[in-house]
Amino acid sequence: MKRRDFIYLSAAGTLGLATGSSFASPLAFMGKGSSRESIDFYFLEILEGFLRNARQTSDSFAVCDFPQGTMLKSCLTPSGKTYVSVARMMPAIAAWVMAKKQPSVFRVGNESFNLMDVLLAAFKNSFNPAHPHYWGEPPADKPTQRSVEAALVAWALWQLGDDFLAKLTSKERADINKWLESCTQVPERENNHAWFTAMNQAARLSLGKKWKEFSGSEEWMLADLKAMEGLAKSAEDGWYSDSPTQSVYDYYNFWTFASHFLYWNRMIGKDYPEFSARFSARLKRFLEKTPYFFAENGSHILFGRSLSYRWAVLMPLVESYVQGLWTESPGLLRSLVRRNLEYHWKVGTFDKENGKLRETLTEHGSTAVREIYIDNGHPYWCMQAFSLYSIPQNDAFWTAKEEPLPVERADYKIRLEKPQLMLIGTKKSGQVRLLEARNESRRPRYRDGYHKFSYSSHFPFNYTSLEDRSTWDQALVFRDMETGLCYGRSGIKTGSLTADGIETEWWAQLGSLRFDVVTRIDIKGEFEERAHIITAPANALNKIEVLEGSSVLGLMNGENYERTVKPKLRILRSPHSKMVVASWNIEGFDRLETTETFDKKIQTNVNVIYPRMVINTLQKQLTAGQTKLVSRHYASPRPLKLKELLRRSV
Repeated sequence: MKRRDFIYLSAAGTLGLATGSSFASPLAFMGKGSSRESIDFYFLEILEGFLRNARQTSDSFAVCDFPQGTMLKSCLTPSGKTYVSVARMMPAIAAWVMAKKQPSVFRVGNESFNLMDVLLAAFKNSFNPAHPHYWGEPPADKPTQRSVEAALVAWALWQLGDDFLAKLTSKERADINKWLESCTQVPERENNHAWFTAMNQAARLSLGKKWKEFSGSEEWMLADLKAMEGLAKSAEDGWYSDSPTQSVYDYYNFWTFASHFLYWNRMIGKDYPEFSARFSARLKRFLEKTPYFFAENGSHILFGRSLSYRWAVLMPLVESYVQGLWTESPGLLRSLVRRNLEYHWKVGTFDKENGKLRETLTEHGSTAVREIYIDNGHPYWCMQAFSLYSIPQNDAFWTAKEEPLPVERADYKIRLEKPQLMLIGTKKSGQVRLLEARNESRRPRYRDGYHKFSYSSHFPFNYTSLEDRSTWDQALVFRDMETGLCYGRSGIKTGSLTADGIETEWWAQLGSLRFDVVTRIDIKGEFEERAHIITAPANALNKIEVLEGSSVLGLMNGENYERTVKPKLRILRSPHSKMVVASWNIEGFDRLETTETFDKKIQTNVNVIYPRMVINTLQKQLTAGQTKLVSRHYASPRPLKLKELLRRSV
């Protein structure tokens, strides 16, 4: 790389971020009321890794490849380097810089980096068609990854404001506008993607009021907004389906539907008060129940897809606080933020050696978490949570005492009526669970993230992307006894919340065979009572078996587990975590066994967090046209005594 492509980085006022850093481990601040320092630690560790790897990739700061990272053509510049990583770091760095935090210059090894100069380099070089690492323009006839990233570029530029824009030449500003405009050629209005072009247009419309080089389309933006309102379907609970025809509810409600409205609202919402008011009203209803997703240990319930986005769930919480839309106290918000960051750090979200966020959730967890669209820069979607640096340093968010989470105050069953979800919190154990009455997956490869009976903050689910095999933890599946073909829920007829759980009428397709099932789940504390009525075709009898699984007991490499076996009861316990999983065969199943691996075609590291796992499996060979199956399951991080579990045997 020629030196003319590199913007000089000042060495004055350095802060070491490599060996000898003045920032200690966040664990040093636990219980000492120093959540500001621990939050800064996470940001600065990630920043150090980004700067180091960006510098090794190019002098330009237009691109950043992470070691041993996944490279996808759609996420690469024409020069073959990753642009997604840079786009997703831009808003976080911009928020830090605009907060005027000191010092503004950072040392990585023997080199110093002024963050303002890093941002200038990124904006000057990334969108300059003559630069070797120009990001390139997307095709004009199909959706593109660049449209997703362009929204973050536009937001970061708007955050940086007039002083930053004045440091760019007129041509450089025009280059940025031209590139952003090229990313709004193909409308996508049937899912959350409409927010990306809405934000892009909003930023250019806002910037164009002062800077002649910028312009956007109000007509396009308003069409995007109307499409997003259509996905809300009703104002109840403030949730959006990610499909106009299916019930697809997941964390995109946090990290796009909520977050990108808030970006839009800060940039241009005041000019469109009616839209702003309607979206804000839905967001407030959504925010009322978001704290109930978080467990005592700081985790949020893992379900759905794009889980490598991690603490992006925090972004709408902190940004709504900035805009005066947060419905709870600042002390609760900071507790949610710090604990969630801390949880992910503890499970190994950050690869310190390579200076990067992992594409999987942990070092040895399921690789299926890295869906086919995830490259080495995608995990940095979570950096949007550091919008929190927009909160003034003397604000109560930073100074108020942290407050207990809802699950630490009382047991609860929270109903989300629009998506037909139920959140169950248990104060004694700190566990939070999610029951889904009618959630659907947009594609078969994501089904494990949507089709379990329940998901837990402490017992993370198993995930495989194979389309002819299924995992059956917290699920009921059908398996061909000869071929091994195995499939669970294919679709839902009806689903509803009951007083104590859910009832779902669903079907499963296994090759040419269709099975109809009615499932009812009742929750009693940390016990799940499940009842299924299965209707099977005649040509499936004596050929197909039904498998139902318990929650997952996660295990570390080399860890043994303890097992208690009774005629119709199995109890599994981890000596390391002290967690317990138990299952009872109440009615109809042929046998109850322990499962450590699912199928030779499914990878052994199938759990999203743990390198190993074990579950209880109930099995039934279908021999009649209609079959009734009843089971009881229990899982707790602070379990009942063994004698109490044995007392519940049948």
